[in-house]
Amino acid sequence: MVDLERTRDLFMVAAIFGTFGFAWAGWAQEAPPPRLRPLLGALGAASLLVGVAGGLLAWQGWDEPSSFSGADDGVRFGIVVGIEVVLCLVGSAVLAARRRAGLIAAWVSLVVGVHFVPLVFLFDNLTLLAPAAAMVVSAVVAWRRSPAAGSPDGGGAMAASAVTGLVNAPVLLLTAALNLVLGLTSS
Repeated sequence: MVDLERTRDLFMVAAIFGTFGFAWAGWAQEAPPPRLRPLLGALGAASLLVGVAGGLLAWQGWDEPSSFSGADDGVRFGIVVGIEVVLCLVGSAVLAARRRAGLIAAWVSLVVGVHFVPLVFLFDNLTLLAPAAAMVVSAVVAWRRSPAAGSPDGGGAMAASAVTGLVNAPVLLLTAALNLVLGLTSS
């Protein structure tokens, strides 16, 4: 279920997910294993390029059909995103207050991943399920492996931002690139 007639939406997914792939690759630079820095740099650069391409194509086709054909569609989207932002902010504040700021990336990844599920139906775009699942899984793994989680043995610990970025950035990049290709082949 991917609505190929709504090319503007496909290009907007490419723009947004490319941009956020860039952001997650950047956040992962906070404290990754040093050998992974070049990979994160490459993921960030590729994500930004796909995001810019998607944004330019969406702008050029702004009059094309979109999932936001009615006022109610925009309201539904705003509610989903509003809940996401509030949960991210409140959870981050609670973690910071409890001196667990190292887990904020995991919390944000969890909330963002879950928020993609209703967007699948809003946009009629099943490609959003891959980043939804990946971001939830990366959050759980990050929570368990992070030194901020207080791992008793400390073995194999990696900063939550590194774990989430190393998983989320490539999945967001691939989802952005897939939507870009789908938009280009169907326009």
